[in-house]
Amino acid sequence: MPYESEISRTNPTCFLFLVDHSTSMQDPILGVPGNPKKSQFVAESINKALQSLVVSASKDLEIRRYYQIGVLGYGFEVKSILAGDLSTRELVWVDELYEHPLRIEDRSTTYLGEDGEETEITSKYPVWVEAENRGQTPMCAVLNRAIGILKEWVEAYPDSYPPTVINLTDGESNDGDAKIPATELRNLATNDGNVVLLTVHASSNPYAQQIFFPSSEAELPDHFSKKMYAMCSELTPNMRKTSSELLDTELAENARGFVYNADITGIVQALEIGTRPANLP
Repeated sequence: MPYESEISRTNPTCFLFLVDHSTSMQDPILGVPGNPKKSQFVAESINKALQSLVVSASKDLEIRRYYQIGVLGYGFEVKSILAGDLSTRELVWVDELYEHPLRIEDRSTTYLGEDGEETEITSKYPVWVEAENRGQTPMCAVLNRAIGILKEWVEAYPDSYPPTVINLTDGESNDGDAKIPATELRNLATNDGNVVLLTVHASSNPYAQQIFFPSSEAELPDHFSKKMYAMCSELTPNMRKTSSELLDTELAENARGFVYNADITGIVQALEIGTRPANLP
């Protein structure tokens, strides 16, 4: 059975985020005034996902090198959007990520106790990536860059749990047919299975129907959504298990890693499903 390799320091895994930085990402989520800009919320969600990966790799007061992580932005240009000391690196180890945030913010959260009293708690919040929205949507270019990065990775770690790629976008590729490089990317493999490509589509339409992890293109409304569906991998068994826990629904075995017209909650859930590690020791 594929996707069963234990994740360890000898056989790590890899998470690669592809982030649409096109101009339209400055629009509010679902097109609703007052909602965060899509670019801002996606950046916020990725920072939370990165922090979760750091926490999951923390064992016995150390952060173990269970993962390599990359974040590529694509808009005006295709580049790593990890900032500061990590800005020249397309993949970094999870402990390096922990040690080199762009900045640490103090954030306050108010909790309401059982006695009705409000308590404000301040916590540290690491920021690694920031919002950007400039340019078009060169999705083929970023997928081809991902192929270059992960082709080397699977050759270096042939017995590892295969990489997971999460593409966050609000639109269609304008530099060619993205299904072609997406297929090549999904065909990369370790001995434990193929690279998993997930797509999270952030909507600008307040009336759009949200579709989570369809198992057939017949569930999708138009040519655009069907093209995006065709780009994506089937969810792994662990991803389906996590989906059933978070979404309170059972998915078909051939459900694909595609969320269409996601709102704020949908983006958060999709990232958690895509990045909750399986098979840690």
